[in-house]
Amino acid sequence: MPQAKTQFERVTRIYQKVLNNQGRDPVEYEDDVWSFFQHCWHLKDWIKNDIEGVAKATRLKIDVEVNSHPTLMMVGDLANKSSDLKLTSSPTVAPKVQYTKSTAGATAYIDDRDRTQKAPKTDGAVYLLVTDKNGDEFHVKKLATEAMKNWMAIIKKYRI
Repeated sequence: MPQAKTQFERVTRIYQKVLNNQGRDPVEYEDDVWSFFQHCWHLKDWIKNDIEGVAKATRLKIDVEVNSHPTLMMVGDLANKSSDLKLTSSPTVAPKVQYTKSTAGATAYIDDRDRTQKAPKTDGAVYLLVTDKNGDEFHVKKLATEAMKNWMAIIKKYRI
C-alpha cells in the first residue's frame, strides 16, 4: 500500500476521534484535535515524498493544490504554529484561548469557552472553537470536516 494512502487512513482515524466529543476528557480531546491538525497538514508531505506510490506529476502539483483550499491553509497554520501557542488570559478569570498567527496575518485559535458558555452543561460534550482571520468562529469539528472534504477531493482528483 502506498505510504500516502496509509497516512490518509491515519488522518481518517484521528478525524473520527475529533468527531467524538461526547464524554471525553477535555485535555485528551484537545490532544486529539492538535494531532488531527498536524497529521492532516503533513499529509501533503507524505504525498510529495511517496516516490513509489504517487506519480511524479501529482507530487509536483500537491503544494499548489493544497494551497488553493483555505480550510487546509488554516489547518496548516494551526499545525505549524502549535508549538508556539500562547495563553492570552488567566484561566481563573476568562476562558483559555490559545492562538497562532499565520504567515498571511490571519489569526486562528482554539478557544474552550464554548464548553462553559454555549454548551448545555448536561450533554457531556467537549466543544472547541477556531477563529479565522476575519474573526468568524466555528467549531473544531466543522474545520476538521471541511479539511477532510478537501483532502477527499484532492485524493479523488489525483487518484492517490
